Amino acid sequence: RRLAPRRHPRARIRLRRAMATDTVVSNKGWLRALAMMPIPPHSGIYKLHLQTKETIGSLSVRESVRLPTGLDRDEWIASQLCGIFEELEHLVNVMEDVCNEDTCPRMSAGKCVQYSWADERHTAPRALSAPEYMRTLIVYAEERLGDRKVVPIDGSAFPPEFMHMVKTLCKRFFRVYAHTYLSHFQVIQEQGAEGHLNCNFKHFLYFVLEFDLVGKQDMSPLAELIKMFLETDDRNRTKGKAKSEK
Repeated sequence: RRLAPRRHPRARIRLRRAMATDTVVSNKGWLRALAMMPIPPHSGIYKLHLQTKETIGSLSVRESVRLPTGLDRDEWIASQLCGIFEELEHLVNVMEDVCNEDTCPRMSAGKCVQYSWADERHTAPRALSAPEYMRTLIVYAEERLGDRKVVPIDGSAFPPEFMHMVKTLCKRFFRVYAHTYLSHFQVIQEQGAEGHLNCNFKHFLYFVLEFDLVGKQDMSPLAELIKMFLETDDRNRTKGKAKSEK
């Protein structure tokens, strides 16, 4: 059945309240968080508003993903990925109210980009609806992050395939954000939840840029939005430095 935002006020309220609980996950206690993987579910008009000002904690998010001095790079990346996955999982659950088989019969990023699913078990690409793609991704990510041979938590070295897994997950995580912005941003904005979505996306964005995890071509569906975020944050940081020097 079609979930039309204007006809389902309870769904809109759930969306607003659920998005309002999202904050950038702290890096403290990441080892405990990884040990609990896979995480159980917590139970979502193509028009980007590039002039949105509802953005939360931009500069602190950018700084929070940088590798601290003396910390192992792979451990830090695992820490960040853990929090980013939790944020994405929450978004996918929230999207169930507005994204379904009728509204989104194919996983896409706007009108011209469509995504198929393939993995180690099913190597032939499959065309999935957006909700099925996102559900499949969550299960897949839980399995990969829960594999202690790939993501060790006992202090042993991370294997070479760890970074390949991270890049694969991040590329697919981006697709969820792209679909959300390009297909469902209007209802999110109407309910005042855009700031929380922007904050979570920026956490993801600065993370993948910092460690070169997703190619520019793969992120091209949101190129204008990404450019706007980066330029706005750069201006804000410049203004902040100018004030501190006075």
